[in-house]
Amino acid sequence: MAIIINVEELKEMIREKMNLAIVDVRAKTKEFASGEKAYEHSHLPGALFLDIKEDLAGESTFFPHTEKLAEKLGQLGIQDDSVIVLYDQGNHRAASKAWAVLHYLGHEKIHILDGGFKSWINSENEVTNVIPKLKFTTYHAQPRKEFVVDIDYVKNKLSKKASRLIDSRSPDRFIGKLEPKYKKAGHIPGAKNYHAKLVFENNGTWKEKEHLSEHFSKLEKKDEIMVSCGSGNSACMNVVALKEAGFKDVKIYPGGFGEWIEDERNEIEQGEGK
Repeated sequence: MAIIINVEELKEMIREKMNLAIVDVRAKTKEFASGEKAYEHSHLPGALFLDIKEDLAGESTFFPHTEKLAEKLGQLGIQDDSVIVLYDQGNHRAASKAWAVLHYLGHEKIHILDGGFKSWINSENEVTNVIPKLKFTTYHAQPRKEFVVDIDYVKNKLSKKASRLIDSRSPDRFIGKLEPKYKKAGHIPGAKNYHAKLVFENNGTWKEKEHLSEHFSKLEKKDEIMVSCGSGNSACMNVVALKEAGFKDVKIYPGGFGEWIEDERNEIEQGEGK
């Protein structure tokens, strides 16, 4: 089954009464000071809540400690073989990060609700403020350590023909025309630009699988694809899109350009790249 599912597919899962865990990963908005406040106000019936910062990130690392997250999942009653459906407010940023984290943890059946909470309510489906009763279980993490790569790994692979590094930031930031966040502008030498926002349609929903395949058509599906951005978050959207498009060997470099420029010895490129 596809990673990205729509409202009707989720409703069918609910009707089939499968081992389903619907997980709200919304972050703060103008209306709510935190994702948890939004969840407490209203959520999909039966939905559980994971905090995008407290549960799905470490204190000083992009990914959380696997044992801590496994304990949290067990407290929520999520099992190793649960079918997890993630939803955020609708921009897919938090849901993509959650997908990447759970994929790293070793979970197999993870989906993202296309359009998130907005799609659910726009389809006039029921929401609730009832917090489900939890049934504690034991979650066994089996981390995919090969999924996350560090700067040394990237450096070693940049010259390899069967490895590709992509940068998920906007074109202006990639070429060095604009840089609102870091002390240097440009990109890691050899990287190719695939702006993460381009995996979505104009209305904000995910592009269909065949359109994603077309979007990434200059990449070989047999190659190793390392995905980066500034600090990891935008990269997660491209990771999901690549996996949805059928790429098998997809890895994330969460350190990204932000880590790369910390060492003055590391060269950077500007412009479109070679």
